[in-house]
Amino acid sequence: MRSINILNKSRKNFIKASKVLPDGGSRSTIGLSPHSIYIESAKGKYLRDIDGNSYFDLNNNYTALIHGHSHPEITKVAIDQIKTGTGFSFGSKAESSFAKLLCDRNDNFQKIRFMNSGTEAVMNAIKVARAYTGRPKIIKCENSYHGSYDFAEVSLDGKNDPHSSEPISTAYSHGTPTGVLENVIVIPFNDAELASKIIEKNADQVAAILFDPFGQKYGRSIPSDIFIDTLKKACSDFNILFIADEVISFRAGYSGCQKERGIKADLTAMGKIIGGGFPIGAVAGIEKVMDMFSASNGRAKVPHGGTFNANPVSMVAGMKAMEMLKKNDFKKLNFLGKKFREGINEVFELVNIEGYAEGQFSIFGIKVFDKKLSDNTERGLTYKSKGLHRYMLKNGYWLTPGLTGVCSTIMDQSDIDPFCETLLSGIKELLG
Repeated sequence: MRSINILNKSRKNFIKASKVLPDGGSRSTIGLSPHSIYIESAKGKYLRDIDGNSYFDLNNNYTALIHGHSHPEITKVAIDQIKTGTGFSFGSKAESSFAKLLCDRNDNFQKIRFMNSGTEAVMNAIKVARAYTGRPKIIKCENSYHGSYDFAEVSLDGKNDPHSSEPISTAYSHGTPTGVLENVIVIPFNDAELASKIIEKNADQVAAILFDPFGQKYGRSIPSDIFIDTLKKACSDFNILFIADEVISFRAGYSGCQKERGIKADLTAMGKIIGGGFPIGAVAGIEKVMDMFSASNGRAKVPHGGTFNANPVSMVAGMKAMEMLKKNDFKKLNFLGKKFREGINEVFELVNIEGYAEGQFSIFGIKVFDKKLSDNTERGLTYKSKGLHRYMLKNGYWLTPGLTGVCSTIMDQSDIDPFCETLLSGIKELLG
């Protein structure tokens, strides 16, 4: 086991950063107590902070780095492109080549449009669905994360109506307009019967169902076949568009998670792994719907620009990353995810406490119930307590604060036992 050094340089940097950055940074998901950690470099499987500590990275920039950090092939094409130019106002050959590569991987992708993040992809998919159907409302599952667009983050922290069995639309961010809540209908995750009733009642106003085929919490809560079939049937019966949020779940297989789960999405939002480590988002879908973006016959129904859309560096890096991802790589990634989950469950059997491994495909999560092991990881809160996440971090493993890990192509089975040994030691120490 490795133990990290005192974080004096990170502490000093945090003090300076906090004077110009809220919480000393630009992401609430990485806030640590008493201060954030600042990274100096990253290579392969490892991060290195400004104090010289090394961390085995099982977060991979929140699932985005499927080939690890600074992969030499991706680095080369990015540097070559930087030398040539980083933005042209016009399109590039790399943009059309990358578009074809992605469209060739999934029959549901007839056309594609690039942007800069998964949040932007979800936002534009919703706008396109409204334009195509002429209907104002969307449906989403309560507690499902779809980025920071205000419509998409409704009921991210679900709240039930005390006078009804149906979930209610609640704001996640303060200041969310009432009109946003009125145009988002929330259904309970994995409750097919109640979801069906809610959809049918509101169908004539619904443009699209926004759904992550991975499930919830980075794929740790898995949607049932019955639930997915219910959503598919509702879309077919009521002419509602199906938006698959594959920003994270596209790592599930060569053609994404929707292919694995038998979904034919009208629109798909993507990001993360398709950027090769650079900012990216994309909306792909069937031609007649995607043509809402088209201005070939006059003003587009959904005008869409963006200074850095289809940035050539993101295009070449993303294309290289996806070219490197062969079908066998997904088999390897998903096998590693399975072995991590098996190893975690073996740890819980050894210590005989309430806990288990969650997840699917190349993602695993650690579910614990003992308060001594749990960390304060409520969405939007900085990480405050000293539970299992903190122990793993101190001993050289960076997971999400919710104890989720993701596999990358540069990992192998030899990485699993040391992780599980550290996990076992942490549980024993924290439980006393």
